[in-house]
Amino acid sequence: MNPTIYLISILSLLFLARCKDPEPDPPETPPVIIVSGQNPLKTGIYLPFVDDSVRIIAHYGLNLDFCWKDTTQIDTALLGCYQIFYHAESLSGMTADAQRDVWVVVKPESMQQMWNVAVEGSTDLFIDSLTVANKKLFINNLHSIPELKIELSLAADLQDSVYIFDQYNADSTYRVYGFGTIDSCAMNMSLTYFLTHNNAVIHYNATYSRDSISIK
Repeated sequence: MNPTIYLISILSLLFLARCKDPEPDPPETPPVIIVSGQNPLKTGIYLPFVDDSVRIIAHYGLNLDFCWKDTTQIDTALLGCYQIFYHAESLSGMTADAQRDVWVVVKPESMQQMWNVAVEGSTDLFIDSLTVANKKLFINNLHSIPELKIELSLAADLQDSVYIFDQYNADSTYRVYGFGTIDSCAMNMSLTYFLTHNNAVIHYNATYSRDSISIK
């Protein structure tokens, strides 16, 4: 073959190859919001709220002016279930949304402080001592009976009920049991309990209240 013709043929093939339609860009996908950590996230009433982490994946970049988090619904002064809303937008305008549930619950550390107590009309003060891990609230020296201690068991995260299971003082001469409720602001607690001594059972209604919050 004539070298000149061969060279022209090669150049023509290269030219045609370069003129081939380019491969189309892969279709863009919307961003992805990954809600990490706890969901639902439980936080104690009156305790500082800290959100867990969130990760956004966007292959074509994010329009940061249109990425936001909305926590305005959360009220840490009221027990209940709330939501955080997340929104992300890519540079081409594709969007993604996600949410996290937040439960404002009774945690022992959010109850630890001075309370006022009225038992059947009489008033007194006590300082509650609490154990966080077991979700229990202790009232010491009930009715000034040495070593008689009420142990309140918090029923569940989103419930305001407490239970007093059978408990005794050191020599088992006194027995106490009952139940109660905590209001949605965790500012008041009502107890109905029964005190047994020498086969006599005395029924009491008690109310506990606090005028201010000061987390210790």
